[in-house]
Amino acid sequence: MIDQLKFIEDLKQIKIYATHPKSHNKGIVDFIDGKIAIYQKEVDEFEKWAEEEAQKDSILEGTDIHDSSDSPFLAHPGVFPGEKSE
Repeated sequence: MIDQLKFIEDLKQIKIYATHPKSHNKGIVDFIDGKIAIYQKEVDEFEKWAEEEAQKDSILEGTDIHDSSDSPFLAHPGVFPGEKSE
């Protein structure tokens, strides 16, 4: 929702700038390019964050315990009292 409100505010600024009597096409294009750069930076930051989170998830996946044995616990032999190690 905040993104939509920011975008509406930007469009209002563009409209004011475009209808200003002293504005010219190059100025409008530069202004729009500036707005695009702001949004692109936000997208790039989000993608960087998402990639970091994906890497964290992949590291955690390596520590998952899968149902590869009959026991719900995976423990080294000899860990429990009275049990002999191999």
